[in-house]
Amino acid sequence: MEIYDNDENNSRLKEIFSEVGKKYGYDSVNAEFMAFRDFKCRWQRSYGWADFRVSDYLDDAPDEVLRSLADSLFKRILGENDTFSAELRAWVTDPSFCALKQDVYISRSPNFTRSPIGESKNLQESYDRLIGAGLVPYDPSIVLTWTKEPYSHRAGGCSVLMRVVSITSALDADEVPDFVVDYCLYHQLCHMIIGFDPDSEAHEEQYNRLENMFPEKPEAKYWLRKLCAYV
Repeated sequence: MEIYDNDENNSRLKEIFSEVGKKYGYDSVNAEFMAFRDFKCRWQRSYGWADFRVSDYLDDAPDEVLRSLADSLFKRILGENDTFSAELRAWVTDPSFCALKQDVYISRSPNFTRSPIGESKNLQESYDRLIGAGLVPYDPSIVLTWTKEPYSHRAGGCSVLMRVVSITSALDADEVPDFVVDYCLYHQLCHMIIGFDPDSEAHEEQYNRLENMFPEKPEAKYWLRKLCAYV
């Protein structure tokens, strides 16, 4: 993980989190931006103090967005399981957020080849087949990439916010049918279609409905079992 080095932004973040923390009985609050690969927040706390590490993808967010994030996190600490605020959701799902942060995310992912073209398979061709079948819409913001090294049993992964889908290089082989690669890519693209909604209880229901639209799902899952992989 890279070290985040911007004292001015860190001071602003600490001031905002300290201000919000006082409302919840926390007299000593520290907060710093960290250069995490993924969009996330971590914290430690005890009686009267709390220490936060916030993804630096938010270092240019307006004060009201950071304030709403602090409020949500303190509520979670108190067991209220508060969802992310409307302000934060709107900020991170605006197309400009991905446009500015996507390259940074990719640069922090050393296992990505940064290309859809593999040794035997082409993820762009797979994407085109899914579009042609009417399963997914075309989205020019999405980046498709193989991994340099195979994932351990995982067929792929995605970042909904950063609009990046990665597929394990274990599937980049002549003996793997195209429909298996298509299914693994479609599995990740379903998350993109649903969008950023980490707190929704309906996410799994929506996801299952979309994934079941893939016509060769049973055959693809059979192939993945033979490869000791899962989506």
